[in-house]
Amino acid sequence: MHSWKKQFSSRFAQFALLSTVCLSWLAPQNAMAGKSNNDPMTLAIAGSLLSFGMACYQGKAPCSLSPGIDTDKLTVSFDQGSDNTIQHLRVALGADWKEKFYESANFEIAGRWEFNANHWNSTRANPDNEQGYILGITPLFQYSYKFSKFDLYMETGAGLLWLDDPTIENEFKSTQFQFGDVFGLGMKNKDFEIGYRYLHISNAGIEMPNPGTDLHNLHLGYRF
Repeated sequence: MHSWKKQFSSRFAQFALLSTVCLSWLAPQNAMAGKSNNDPMTLAIAGSLLSFGMACYQGKAPCSLSPGIDTDKLTVSFDQGSDNTIQHLRVALGADWKEKFYESANFEIAGRWEFNANHWNSTRANPDNEQGYILGITPLFQYSYKFSKFDLYMETGAGLLWLDDPTIENEFKSTQFQFGDVFGLGMKNKDFEIGYRYLHISNAGIEMPNPGTDLHNLHLGYRF
């Protein structure tokens, strides 16, 4: 049974990666056809759904009742970026899950909880709200290809956010509680990780209006 689940994880990982690649190809085709799209948002939401499906099927974190946190493997990270006239800074503390979903000589699926604090400010003249804070918790999945000195990774996740004010710049988001969808690409070794990280903020249509905020960030992390 254990070997069957490992085989399932491997096949699921291949399916998730293939789906992500297909979505990244289809989104520009839709744009050329004149259809509205947001490429990173599609990748973030689809990747998160596939990853959560794998975790819940196996009964592992973040779907299990036991969080399974390994406090000996922590990551502190800093993200900085923007969305047009919005500047964004994110600080997070991450704790690895004790169990990996899959591991082989060249590939692994692992993850961690990230507790994050965000600050944003607007460079626009006279916005409805000039700056604010966001607190959140995000389960983050990492799919890593292993090389001799470093790993290449794709990450995806979705968590809960709390805004100190439901208005970001000139956009009223209806609710202070939001969802944060994450998609990222990067490289890492045993101590550091660096990459691109995208964050989409919305309330998933729970209440209208629901304008999305899309932040593109440089991500730096240190593992200790």
